[in-house]
Amino acid sequence: MLEHIAQFTAWPILTGIFIGYIANRIMSGEGKGCCMNLIIGIIGSYAGALLSSLLDVNLLAAGYLKNFIFCVLGAIIFLWIWKKLFD
Repeated sequence: MLEHIAQFTAWPILTGIFIGYIANRIMSGEGKGCCMNLIIGIIGSYAGALLSSLLDVNLLAAGYLKNFIFCVLGAIIFLWIWKKLFD
């Protein structure tokens, strides 16, 4: 049972770190560290879900790649807004 819990929590965390890393590399050309990448990845996932609902794209039955792309787009939009507000 513990290995199922570990799989359930490890993949979203690793995916969030990877999404944040990709978005940081696209926006600023450098990574920000694992914790910051995870936070950006989580916020990007929510922003990507909001973006997909605004564009009327159903992500529930979509494949992993489509979800990943929308999460990265959400993270990029979040970083762009963050840059405009605080830089």
